[in-house]
Amino acid sequence: MGFSGVPPTIMAQCLHEGFSHPNGYSNESKDIKIGSMQMFFKNSSSCEDVGPGNFPVEEVHKISVLDIRIANADRHSGNILISKGDDGKTVLIPIDHGYCLPETFEDCTFDWRYWPQAREPYSLDTVDYIRTLDAEQDIALLKYYGWDVSPDCARTLRVSTMLLKKAVERGFTPFAIGSIMCRETINEESVIEGIIREAEESLLPGMSEAAFLDITSQIMDSTLDKLGK
Repeated sequence: MGFSGVPPTIMAQCLHEGFSHPNGYSNESKDIKIGSMQMFFKNSSSCEDVGPGNFPVEEVHKISVLDIRIANADRHSGNILISKGDDGKTVLIPIDHGYCLPETFEDCTFDWRYWPQAREPYSLDTVDYIRTLDAEQDIALLKYYGWDVSPDCARTLRVSTMLLKKAVERGFTPFAIGSIMCRETINEESVIEGIIREAEESLLPGMSEAAFLDITSQIMDSTLDKLGK
């Protein structure tokens, strides 16, 4: 079990004629589907069925850290399960991460952003954990386990991790950080999208990804300082 409480999950390969095979099924390696298998956790319901008022703050915050870090585009209350720990306290279990690390930030969705706990500041322990996050180590780990992350998805992870680390150092709440990442309307770009657009427009032809990240960092610092006033 990691910091955010995601059930143990493994990559899985499966071959079956019942899956979608637009070009026909021939029972060969080209027909193998790649997915994941996740440990089942006993639960009473999902957060979709219960008001969030009594959820422990730390339980909500641990999921917010995960979702910001992976730019989750499908965190609705139906994919957070409710269970009880050994001490009888409420435990939130985040599941269904099939739409994380997207190529862009336009679909980021965090239902917890509207919960009262999201307006509480992160605890010192959570801030200490966030300080340890390293996007490059995460990318290397994913590659080690068989997922060679595309350049666009890797950029998403780097930028979202950068935002999370910079924002918590300025005392931003989960709500404030989530509001930077999520669009308020379908056609209005989010703050993070604006930062990335400005960074891309500042790049000269042939400049490296490292140069892009450096420019993004500078623009992000300026933007967060203005939002924090």
